[in-house]
Amino acid sequence: MAAPSPPGTPRPPARLLLPLLCWALAPPGTDAAALQPPTITELRMPAEPPRPGQSVRVRCEASSALPELTLLYWLGNGSFVEQLQPDGAVREGTLLEEPRGPGVILRRDLHISSFGARQLSTNYSCVVLSPLGHDTRELRWWPQPPAPGSHE
Repeated sequence: MAAPSPPGTPRPPARLLLPLLCWALAPPGTDAAALQPPTITELRMPAEPPRPGQSVRVRCEASSALPELTLLYWLGNGSFVEQLQPDGAVREGTLLEEPRGPGVILRRDLHISSFGARQLSTNYSCVVLSPLGHDTRELRWWPQPPAPGSHE
């Protein structure tokens, strides 16, 4: 354990420590200047708007230069989906990784077992997070227009 610094000793600003950490943890042979923040590259939704009671899967795909230090997860109204709906009606799928160039492509699906009114009022977000930064894509279901000839 390192000895504590004497009082009044200047410490490096915290904003300098993160880039230094990223550089130190970069895979060998990686140009640290080439490391980019993670980005969400695709949010794949069903081709047709979901119908009540239908099961739905939405895929989120992201790229990262630091796969060991990157998280990819889903939120619902700002909470983890498992906490938002602990009954399992909405859950995250398994995280999949595919090496691509110097980094990796990450995939995680959002599974909705039975689409309903609750999903219409929930703002889902896919988030990718690493020491290099973060990216977010929002998914919002819009109510279906009434069928022609129906009165509301």
